Amino acid sequence: MPLKLKIHSYYIVFEKRYETGILYKVLVTIIAVIASFIIAGLIFLMLGFSPLEIYKMIINTFTSVGLMHETLLRSTPIILAALGLSIAFKMNFWNIGAEGQLYMGAFAATGVVLLHVYYGLISPDLLLLVMLLASFIAGSAWCLFPAFLKTRLGANEIITTLMMNYIAILFVNYLIFGPWRDPQGYGFPFSVNFPPYARPSLPFMSVGTLMLTWSLVTASLVFSMLKYTIPGFEIRVVGQNLEAAKYAGMNISSTIMLGSLLSGGLSGIAGMVTVTTLIGRLTPDVSPGYGYMAIIVAYLAGLNPLLIIPAGILFGGLLTAGDAMQYALSMPKTGAQILQALIFLFTLLGEFVKRYGVSVMRVES
Repeated sequence: MPLKLKIHSYYIVFEKRYETGILYKVLVTIIAVIASFIIAGLIFLMLGFSPLEIYKMIINTFTSVGLMHETLLRSTPIILAALGLSIAFKMNFWNIGAEGQLYMGAFAATGVVLLHVYYGLISPDLLLLVMLLASFIAGSAWCLFPAFLKTRLGANEIITTLMMNYIAILFVNYLIFGPWRDPQGYGFPFSVNFPPYARPSLPFMSVGTLMLTWSLVTASLVFSMLKYTIPGFEIRVVGQNLEAAKYAGMNISSTIMLGSLLSGGLSGIAGMVTVTTLIGRLTPDVSPGYGYMAIIVAYLAGLNPLLIIPAGILFGGLLTAGDAMQYALSMPKTGAQILQALIFLFTLLGEFVKRYGVSVMRVES
């Protein structure tokens, strides 16, 4: 039934669209992104900065080889976390905890390195693999607990996943300022440097290209899982029609737990990628908000795992350009965040336009 909003002698009618073409969805998304850049430009102008200079720097981020390499490195954690969120959001499990799950992945990967460096418990040849598994398990566990609370107690996952972000961040800070602080770090709050073999690399490929390849492979696997496997089908059905899923005899709790395991695990791997490729050690500010940006990226891509790649690279480029703007234009760090926030706002408006048609009707007297 359409929703009617009366304003004076007119009705604004919102009616749900049951079918929209791919071209229409893509066009709406493009218009939303363009509108966000236009509004951001006006805000930059009011703040005394040249929008043309700012957008030139953003374009340069994607045309310069060096800056593009940095962009690919920064976009990888965002992409991996967004792929995890796309699974959770597909089944209407509103996981807002990718940031905390990323921190827990970074914590687990660092713990494995410390076990190797201090105690020699893990072979150098197996170190990266063990780090990968540990980060996946830690991120999964951090998402499974809110999923358990939702399925068993009916707890709102938005609140639990969001609150667990702060627990993870403060826990990592405690370790870095306390027992995990590098004894030879002159009192600075960071862990020991990771050895070279604990950082992903291939002799014939740059790290940026390797991370892009990793993102593409992961996105393809997530896309295939959601589209061609029984668990993926159940995740989509639970998200689209919970009553139909129950009627078909699907185990709703198991599906939510599985989806949460995969969602948190991918965010945990994003944490491992952050500490191994971008930092090389665990620090208090492991993430500048990659988990939160992943929410924007997932929705900008329409929860399509393949479209998350370009959307994530866009946000990685905005982060890289933000640093350049700080240096060249003396613009505060929040300048790039303004643009990110506007993209998120207009993406949400675009999603509304995709789902609902709007018409105006005169009130009959």
